[in-house]
Amino acid sequence: MFATEAKEHLKILLADPEVPTVMLWGPPGVGKSSIVQQITAEKDWGFLDLRLLLLNPIDLRGIPYPNRMTRQADWLTPSFLPHVRRDGTEGIILYDEITSAPRAVQAAAYQLILDRRVGEYTLPEGWRQVAAGNRAQDKGVVNQMPAALANRMIHFEVTSSVDDWKLWAIPNQIDHRVISFLNFRPELLYRLPSQAAEIKAFPSPRSWEFVHKILPSYGQADKAFPAICGAVGEGPATEFTAFCRMLDQIPDADEILDGRTKMVPDSPDMIYACIGALVSSLSNNKTEIRLGNFFAFVCKLMIEYQVLAINDAVKAGLRTDLVMLPEFRHWLAKNADVLVGAD
Repeated sequence: MFATEAKEHLKILLADPEVPTVMLWGPPGVGKSSIVQQITAEKDWGFLDLRLLLLNPIDLRGIPYPNRMTRQADWLTPSFLPHVRRDGTEGIILYDEITSAPRAVQAAAYQLILDRRVGEYTLPEGWRQVAAGNRAQDKGVVNQMPAALANRMIHFEVTSSVDDWKLWAIPNQIDHRVISFLNFRPELLYRLPSQAAEIKAFPSPRSWEFVHKILPSYGQADKAFPAICGAVGEGPATEFTAFCRMLDQIPDADEILDGRTKMVPDSPDMIYACIGALVSSLSNNKTEIRLGNFFAFVCKLMIEYQVLAINDAVKAGLRTDLVMLPEFRHWLAKNADVLVGAD
């Protein structure tokens, strides 16, 4: 399932603190841990990222110390586990990269994951548990999960698509150049190198977010090329910077929205770039005139580009504004069946 679907299922399941641990499987960089953090931020819950890979089995149990009164060993509970006074009454503990942990450490987590307790420690009632990890085919450090642990979880496999990614990227104002490029080359949203020796930088939802953060420091994509290579790899970086150079040839988005030009690009790459720039500019400055000019421009494009532009505008939160346009309501009545993500 896609990341947004996984998030919705998690929100339903995690409404009950006693729900079994949910395990998110998927390749690196598709947003597994990110969707958990989004939920905690939206719910105002506590969040604890626990990397079992960094622990020894005894670390979860705690450290024994002598009780002079009973002449027995008691156990000091780990401070890194959730505690209400410090971390709040509700939250999520994420066992991130659990499949990278040695099997002995995974086995030590059995009791905590199943019984919500380990040694002298009990997980607070309002805290939920989620795990995440890579699959064997993802070329990461992966240890097979023991069947006894796997059977204690609800399993979801998370994948990526550009349409699903844009449901997050557009509202979070990811650079329109990145969004436009991935509209044009959706297969480059995620591509793991085929040879293990090649695995350094490669494109993923996470590394394209890195590109978004890199670009303001350089201004121009050409100047940022070495850093972009370091984020998504040389091939995708070369295509992206060439795409950005082409942006100089497209009509200015503000000129279109303000009605100062009616020129329509004729090549697919320019159309994708133009749509991304228009949606980005419109979401930052929306007026009735600019909305009308946006829709008038969109209607000059082929229907597949019209659908793309309207869907991206909807993802940017502009549906209510567009619905106020009579001409858009007429268009919507004819094309509602081809819109996606329009809720």
